[in-house]
Amino acid sequence: MNLTLLLAIWASPFIRPQPGSWRDPDEAANYTCTRLSLEEAERARPGAVRPRGPRGDLYDRDVMLCQERILPLGLRLDGDEAVLSSLESRVTELAGAARGYRPDLLGATWLVEVFYPSPAVSAKISFAAKNALMAEGLRVSDRAPTLAAGDVQVITRMPPEDAYPTACRRYADNGSLRAGEVLLAVVQLDRLETTLHAGLCAAGSWTWLR
Repeated sequence: MNLTLLLAIWASPFIRPQPGSWRDPDEAANYTCTRLSLEEAERARPGAVRPRGPRGDLYDRDVMLCQERILPLGLRLDGDEAVLSSLESRVTELAGAARGYRPDLLGATWLVEVFYPSPAVSAKISFAAKNALMAEGLRVSDRAPTLAAGDVQVITRMPPEDAYPTACRRYADNGSLRAGEVLLAVVQLDRLETTLHAGLCAAGSWTWLR
């Protein structure tokens, strides 16, 4: 038997985000959830999950980390909704590709930066991508590298094929991406498409994953 513990991050804890006597289908649909193993959940939210007992658990447990949507269904643009509706599978694929492409970076600390027009959707993508990297057994930080205002002015005028490698070099030059750190950048290159692209930045070197 499998017992699933459901954590609603922005709502009251331990409320199931599913239709029932206390929650109608529309309200339940306004949650996005990511399934994690018990170990992954303990790393993602220390202290929020009851650890295994010294003799193990009576039931196998996994964890559903749930976050209430910032905007209810129907208030987002169709493109944003298309991205978010399949976000878990998208970031899982990207995290697996990142881990497999650079096995020499498995011991590094991974940072995530999202380049997407909507700040609210960017936050969702970043949250999901970090969880996906942790699910791959990678160490993840919430820190983000920074650029000087002059760098931003120059880089934002460049085409994407030049802008991201240049930003990567500047992260290394200004020390905001440190030794032992790697950045996974998730990018929407064209506002008319719903594809999420990704690249890796490590030691000033940029590589497109897809």
